[in-house]
Amino acid sequence: MSQFLQFVLQYDHNVIEFERVLKKNGLDSLLKIDENIEEDPTPNIDVTIVEEDHNSLSSKEALFESIITLSYTGNCHDREIKLQNGARNANKKGAMADHLSREPSSSIDNMLSIWNCLHSFETPKLVELYRPLVVRCVEVNDVVHYLDDVICTREREEIVEIGKQKGSTVAMDYLLSAIDGSSSSDRWTKFVDILNRKGYQYVAKAISGEEVNSDAYRRYKNLLGPLKMDLVERVNPNDLLCFLEGQEKIIEQSDTEHIKAEMVNKGAMAGMIVLLDRIWRKSENWYTSFLKVLCQKEYNDLVEKIDPVFALEWNKRKTLENTRVQAVTSTNVVDGDEKVTKLSTPVQCSNEEEYKLPPPLDLESLLSGNSQADNLKSVQALNFTSLLSGDPHTDNLTPVQGDKGFIQDIHDVEITNAKAVVKAKDKNEDETDLKKRYQTASALSVEENRHESADDQGTSLETFEERLYQNELALPAQRGENCIIIAPTGSGKTIVAVKIIKHHLEVNRLHGVRKVAFVVEKNNLANQQSETIKRFVDCRLKVISGDTMRDEDFTELAVLLPQFDVFVITAQMLVNAMVKGDLRIESFSLIILDECHHCHGGHAFYKTMIPYHDKKLEESEEQKTLPQIVGLTASIGVGKAKSQTQAISHIKLMMANLDANALVSVKENFAELAEKMNSPDQSILKIPSRKIDDFGALIKELMQKTEDCLTVAKDELGENMNPPYSKGNEEYTQWLEITLLKAVAKVSDSVLSRSLYTIRKYLKTYNEGLIVHSYARASDAFSFIAQNIEELQKSSKKTEIETRANALFENARGNLEICAVDGMRCEENPLLLKLKEIILETHREETNMRGIVFVRTRVVADIIASWMGETEELKDIKAKKYTGAQAPGAEGGITKNKQEETIKLFTKGDFKVIVATTIAEEGLDIKACNLVVKYDYAGNLISQIQAKGRGRAEHSRFFILASEDKCVAEREWMNSLKEPMMEEAMTLVQQEIQVEHEKYQREKRELQRLAKRQRDAALHNQSSREAIEGQYVLKCLKCNEYLCLSSELKKIKSQYACISQDFKDHVFCKKSDKITYEDKDIKVGVGKIMCKKCHVNLGNIALYQEIHFPLPHIKAIKIEDDMKKGDHLKQWKKVEEKYFTVSPLSDEDLEKISESGKLVEID
Repeated sequence: MSQFLQFVLQYDHNVIEFERVLKKNGLDSLLKIDENIEEDPTPNIDVTIVEEDHNSLSSKEALFESIITLSYTGNCHDREIKLQNGARNANKKGAMADHLSREPSSSIDNMLSIWNCLHSFETPKLVELYRPLVVRCVEVNDVVHYLDDVICTREREEIVEIGKQKGSTVAMDYLLSAIDGSSSSDRWTKFVDILNRKGYQYVAKAISGEEVNSDAYRRYKNLLGPLKMDLVERVNPNDLLCFLEGQEKIIEQSDTEHIKAEMVNKGAMAGMIVLLDRIWRKSENWYTSFLKVLCQKEYNDLVEKIDPVFALEWNKRKTLENTRVQAVTSTNVVDGDEKVTKLSTPVQCSNEEEYKLPPPLDLESLLSGNSQADNLKSVQALNFTSLLSGDPHTDNLTPVQGDKGFIQDIHDVEITNAKAVVKAKDKNEDETDLKKRYQTASALSVEENRHESADDQGTSLETFEERLYQNELALPAQRGENCIIIAPTGSGKTIVAVKIIKHHLEVNRLHGVRKVAFVVEKNNLANQQSETIKRFVDCRLKVISGDTMRDEDFTELAVLLPQFDVFVITAQMLVNAMVKGDLRIESFSLIILDECHHCHGGHAFYKTMIPYHDKKLEESEEQKTLPQIVGLTASIGVGKAKSQTQAISHIKLMMANLDANALVSVKENFAELAEKMNSPDQSILKIPSRKIDDFGALIKELMQKTEDCLTVAKDELGENMNPPYSKGNEEYTQWLEITLLKAVAKVSDSVLSRSLYTIRKYLKTYNEGLIVHSYARASDAFSFIAQNIEELQKSSKKTEIETRANALFENARGNLEICAVDGMRCEENPLLLKLKEIILETHREETNMRGIVFVRTRVVADIIASWMGETEELKDIKAKKYTGAQAPGAEGGITKNKQEETIKLFTKGDFKVIVATTIAEEGLDIKACNLVVKYDYAGNLISQIQAKGRGRAEHSRFFILASEDKCVAEREWMNSLKEPMMEEAMTLVQQEIQVEHEKYQREKRELQRLAKRQRDAALHNQSSREAIEGQYVLKCLKCNEYLCLSSELKKIKSQYACISQDFKDHVFCKKSDKITYEDKDIKVGVGKIMCKKCHVNLGNIALYQEIHFPLPHIKAIKIEDDMKKGDHLKQWKKVEEKYFTVSPLSDEDLEKISESGKLVEID
């Protein structure tokens, strides 16, 4: 006996469970037996080990292939318990104990069946024996609330709380102990009854002593082996749930609801984990049912890995069914030459009925024409074909679930033969709703609905270069999860997006609406991204941007939506369409936001997500119609974070804004990513200032003298109007644009207002000239100043202060001009010298170089490009500027066509260098670019990463040139330090999501609720303001001349026009040929409006509906309330947010204008 116990203690991994069984049966004294110690004669214990042939078994298997009989005599009862192998001794009484398996361990692990005939008073013994199985299999919340007569309320509440804190398994263990200690005489009977009612027949049968198939649990353990991750990552629970519950009945409605809730909160993977955890608990035959459903939903490759025999049998049946389908289809002839395939209505099963697989057929006999194939069983095996063929003789056949796309889950079946098209009756609900919402589209012809662009016709699709890290990045989104994908610039994020789009369209082809919105920030990226999509995806694609609106007759998105599968659309256009009511967020099934790090604050990306969040927080049925959200970025950033904790908070906020459940970055295939990436070498170079700079000193002296002119308005401006001591920098710019400008707007005296306006303009010109001087040559700065002063000198009538300011410049002009070209009085800019050195060195190493120089402003871009063309050593390299298309040419902007031409010539090599503003930091993809220079300005972490990422060529370099007298080097160095902090924060967030997913989901929801409360509060404030909104006066900012009332402003598209007939009395107009904006309806820039009193430019004239409308420029306007309190803002939308709203131009307004006459007179 001691050898037996030593054997158990040495090899059994569940000794505690073994001890528990012995103690509960009064055999704990066995644990103290020693051969050298005389045994206590009471109780009498007889141990018999009956050995069988175990030559082929291991030592562990040998123990449990034995019949072990423990017999003893106690004080009250004589008992005998036999633990025996059920496979070899199924006709003997007893139970087999097996404690070798782990997590969970069970007495039925290594048995084919258990046959128990113990009486009801022995149930507690079986509960104890099967305790590991019970606590692992039964969800505590399914049973604890139904045991009021067995356990008290306090115990139940404690068990529920334990379940929340430590999980169901621990809580179930506590529940069993509580039941065991209950005084209720029928406690175990009630427990077994509840198990049966809740669907746990498997466990109920085991602890009732009935025969149980242990394959159910063993196969579950095998399933959780190496194939678990394949199932979790590849299978979408939505594909299986309705079949597992309704057809196979191996899970219940409560299980389905729990799985779906898990998917909503944590994603498809989490839902699949719960499904696998629930699927084996309640049905002994779950295994066959699960594999059958996997095959029906076309996961055949997974089934082959799990059970090759089952897969082979399934494939045989499918071959037979397909053969029969072809045979039946070929015999249906209409009118002698037209063949039609009919689809019968699926057979509906009652709750008692169950879909079953037909018995296997003899394939060889059937194909050989053997009569066996003609019997009834063969016909029943082919009833799937009968259903498809519409055979009326199918009423008595066992219904068989068909292939995906045939019986269940049919959304849009089209079987076309010649002219016949038969469609399934039950259309997808979302698709029907879509047609109702867009009734205007129903009038379109079939040809229009299937429209494809000419560029798409006749082109063959490219195949993806196989990159495992791209597949890794795309996988969570392909599983249907909301996620943010983070990958370095140049790693192919657009290709990842294309893979997601392609998968989404293919997988959802039969599942209702499948509309994709690929959202970009800027117009120039829309065409670039659309070209990439068209290379790989067979779809109907439409680009929607401000440029397309101007270039073509724009149709409302409500009409375009049914005609196209994929929309590459700018964020603002999408927001406008939703505000207008053209479409809803639910119009799309997938929304991808490119460069999603912008999704915060007042950015259009965030505004795109507001309807999504509003719908989600309503917690209504409409949540189910919300699209999947996927964000792409090279850097999620850290915001203003100065610590790891703050960085984590920023990342979580960004994820909440995008409702992301996963933060995806390359982990498993990082080595491949590193091999494919060309990360530029980074250098931050601190450049000394000019040692001799008489030009800069003269400008600063001129500014100080001009500032003295402000003393005449000291009382009106206040005591805190002292300008900053340092000049030619951001601090001085802020003082001019905010402090001084607002103070000038509050001055009511027209003469003084005009004088102060002019002084501010002089100071602004000098300050910007100094900034140009810091970046470029002194001669460039002088030209800039002289050109802007000329505009100020055009006014014929000047006030005394204006005359004084003008005289100050004219007195200094000659000296400034000499200094600008005299190298002895003003050294050449060291920044330019260093830039020239870097470009020439790169060109010597690679004559076919490509370089991008990023600068801060359009003015500097123009000047640096001109400098390169005028510098002898750089002439042959050639340079071109690349700036935004929104700004007019007079302000340094270029047209869309010019942008495209510049990039095309740069790619070809006609220009080796482009000088670009920050518009090119994101999305510009030039494979040959081997040099990137950030020219003396600091951004944030995202800006640095994006600019650096433009260097795509091998051995590319990234330089940050920073003046010593600025803080650029220090700020960019801090950005470099924040990058590893961001990466560490990302890792911590990813770990938290994986380990504490529920906690993360709670935090995300709370952030979303907080944002909702803030939006509601802002909306309430705006509504309150509108309720008390009064009349405001618009005046010329320079001379305080009255222009019009706020009620006389109207919106024409995005333009703000004045429709007052009195407006022309205060302005004069000039024709202009510099059109700033034009589409099929409106032309902006046909003229200019000038103030009659001070001759300052007040804005443009637009031609709309054959009427000339004056468009006041907000930067030239002062807003004054009825208390004569003035204010100045830089954007009309800020005016609407703060003061008053502007209504759209109506037909009634147009009629009044037509009756009253012209609004302006153009010379």
